Amino acid sequence: MKRIAIILGMACLLSMASCKKSWVCQCTDNNGNTDYHDVPNATLNDANRTCNDYEYNNALGYTNCSIVQ
Repeated sequence: MKRIAIILGMACLLSMASCKKSWVCQCTDNNGNTDYHDVPNATLNDANRTCNDYEYNNALGYTNCSIVQ
């Protein structure tokens, strides 16, 4: 019985991790200014990748980007 509960619990966690929703990426530039970018209809992993892309795009000048919602 304990194994079934553990398996069901893990299945629930995995199903929640793949949910698509809107996320917000917070980015800070070299001057300490903060900008927010919407990442619509994405999983958390996809939103993190998109947010990191903002950080590594040197034309935008961001030094730190992370998901806040």
